[in-house]
Amino acid sequence: MHIDDNMAHNIQAAYRKAILTVFGGITEDEPFFQKAVETDVHLGCEAPGGWSPTSILEIYCENGIPNATDIMDPSWYGYPGEVSYNSEKWIKIDNLACDLLGLPKGTFYHEPYNSAVVNVYRG
Repeated sequence: MHIDDNMAHNIQAAYRKAILTVFGGITEDEPFFQKAVETDVHLGCEAPGGWSPTSILEIYCENGIPNATDIMDPSWYGYPGEVSYNSEKWIKIDNLACDLLGLPKGTFYHEPYNSAVVNVYRG
């Protein structure tokens, strides 16, 4: 599949929607999250960091978007509950973005670049 500018923008929009959906969306008390999703999901070839210019998307996880490598265990803070792996949530984001675009799961996938950057590639 060739990814032209229009398709890249559609993928960007699908990932933005999927991130908002999987990580819980926003409330009036959390406008920073929506702003982060709007400003920190870049086309790979135009991303200011230039970490992976061959990626479709370069997503920055420093302003509110959870990264793809964190693990949260509530017991670390004295609370009950299950361990949460962000990598599992990012797989859901990949799958939802593909669904939103009407494409088979696995058409696109995420790959952490480091703890602050997630890149999206064609599968």
